[in-house]
Amino acid sequence: MKHVTLSRAVIGGLSATALGAGLLAGPAHASTDLSQSAPGNGATATMVIHPVIDTDTIGTSSQQRTWASTLGVRGAGGIDTPDSQASYLQFNVSPAVVPGTIVSTKLVLTATPDSTAPVGTQLTSAFVSDDTWNGEQVTRYDPIFTLTGATKPTATDISGSTAPLRADHGAVRYEGDVTTVARTENSGDGRLSLRVWTADQDAAAQFYSDDHSIADNRPALLVTFKPTTGRDKKDAADAAKDLADARDYLRRLGPVKHDIAFPSVGRHGSRLTWSSLDDQNLNDRGKVTRPTADLPDADVALDLKVTDGSVTLTDRLQVVVPKDPAAKAGAPVDAALRPVAVEHDVTDLISQKWGTAFTPVTPPTQVLTREIPVAPGQSIQAAVDSVAAAGGGVVRLGVGVHELTTPLNMRSTVTLVGAGQDRTVIRYTGTDSAITTTLKQIQDVVMKGFTLEGVKGDLGKALGIYFAGADPESAHNHRIALQDITVKNFPGHGVHMKRTTDIITDHLTSMYNGEANSLFHNSYWLFDNRILQSDTELSKPVLGKGAKYTSTSDVIAQRMNIRHAVGNGIQADGSNDVRIFFQKVNISDVGKTALWMICEIFSNPNQYTEDPTYAPNYVIINQSKLIGNLRGGVWKIAQNVLVRNSVFDNTAADLLLMKSNPEFENVKFRRSPEYFNDNSQVPSL
Repeated sequence: MKHVTLSRAVIGGLSATALGAGLLAGPAHASTDLSQSAPGNGATATMVIHPVIDTDTIGTSSQQRTWASTLGVRGAGGIDTPDSQASYLQFNVSPAVVPGTIVSTKLVLTATPDSTAPVGTQLTSAFVSDDTWNGEQVTRYDPIFTLTGATKPTATDISGSTAPLRADHGAVRYEGDVTTVARTENSGDGRLSLRVWTADQDAAAQFYSDDHSIADNRPALLVTFKPTTGRDKKDAADAAKDLADARDYLRRLGPVKHDIAFPSVGRHGSRLTWSSLDDQNLNDRGKVTRPTADLPDADVALDLKVTDGSVTLTDRLQVVVPKDPAAKAGAPVDAALRPVAVEHDVTDLISQKWGTAFTPVTPPTQVLTREIPVAPGQSIQAAVDSVAAAGGGVVRLGVGVHELTTPLNMRSTVTLVGAGQDRTVIRYTGTDSAITTTLKQIQDVVMKGFTLEGVKGDLGKALGIYFAGADPESAHNHRIALQDITVKNFPGHGVHMKRTTDIITDHLTSMYNGEANSLFHNSYWLFDNRILQSDTELSKPVLGKGAKYTSTSDVIAQRMNIRHAVGNGIQADGSNDVRIFFQKVNISDVGKTALWMICEIFSNPNQYTEDPTYAPNYVIINQSKLIGNLRGGVWKIAQNVLVRNSVFDNTAADLLLMKSNPEFENVKFRRSPEYFNDNSQVPSL
């Protein structure tokens, strides 16, 4: 179901399929080519708008389902009965999105193959006047989506929206007329909230949700409008043509075996921006990495944004990256933890500024003389238990996909090593955490050379890797290392450690995690001490942040990359959040703030706390770039901050400082830092 994903770089932006294809195909959906139209001649344009957010509810249940893969609609005797389902969608129909007067608007939902409601089942759209159900203001800083069956808003049926499920070019669709309310919201706040339900007893329809579908299967508003100006008409026509060309371009490619030269400008002048939902196999720059022979082909979704003047269109397309049967096996991955060197610039500055107050990380102790191989289909847990009982050792995972349905319970002095991120995959389909421990205290754990993959849309809120010491004093975890690992597609955190000391992550990629809500991140460090992060990729968190540091001390993060986040890139907060060194950290294209350092009580994030105890202290930012974000930094009462040899170049503000006075050395700003002494004067975030 819907959360604001990376594909929506412009929240609520337009999405149009190619004119003459898909939803716009056929006489019923014909769109006039406006490229030669003159202002005032009555010509119209048609575009497809996808949801800002969508979800469904079950009866009066309090279960959250915002990230599920389908939208359910079921009668079951009444909307509040236990088995009843209703779907909710919100769209942006503001003039900034629809540059003209709305002529007609239809809501289109496409049924999945598992839908059992027969053709002819009657569905009705209802207008939801309360737009706050999408959770935007649940908390000031971290909105959590909370719509459930127990909290669903009231809705009023829309006259003319009742329509049957119908067969349409091999698909089954509902198409309801919602023109009247779309016009009202277009001239109002721009947010159109709809509920879809059926009164047909026991009719159970399942539709594709937006985040888990591509192209014409996505929920959509089909909007026909009269562009305001002649320029708007031309922009709409040119953008649609360039989007059609982009679709044709990918269609002609077929299965992708080599790097792609994504076009950045269309033939009609539109700007094209591509974003992959699987950088491991095809990244935003078109670099292709084919799966090896032991892994399945990769179906890669690509979000495309086409901008021409006043019109922005988006689409989600898909390409297949086939596995490479000729790929040669690489050398076996060395189970020994590779030493991680800290840059001299970092050690020199730490010595100058923090002296002996900073304690460096201690690496794990490994037992490498005992090893158990595990092939796909064999029990990883049995091998872990066996080497742990013998005093420690190596569990070596073979090439291929290892299916894991229950949490892997790690033990101390165990090294879990695969054949490489591109050859060994652990696919987790359970709940709780994929890799964790039941021990009160675990130590000397190394994980290396594999991909850990969750399931998008899974309702269990599963985490990828989670270790938590049982007690902050007597039962801290110690010495855990992750090297050459990819963690992706978990509804919860990708990597989460708390009450843990001596953590090393080296060449860790944690992406596409945190779709459950904005409090789940690609990585989250809580009550931890002594962390060394090197060569880390934390881009594209679904709703949360790339990295969050709460009450965490003695941290070095060198060569870290975070790009494309809906909210903030990095957050640092909490008591004892001290001595954090960001070296060559690059943050770009995040929707809110690149580096957010605030004074926040962890147990009550809604309460603004005017207390330096809860703000980061002793922070160095060196040779870093915060570019192309809405804001570069918002720092509240952060003390003893040094910024040097860095670049801030952002759209709304480079640096907002509330009772924080950093030291700057050779720092380039697009906009000068802004200083505040009263939190109420800080611009709304």
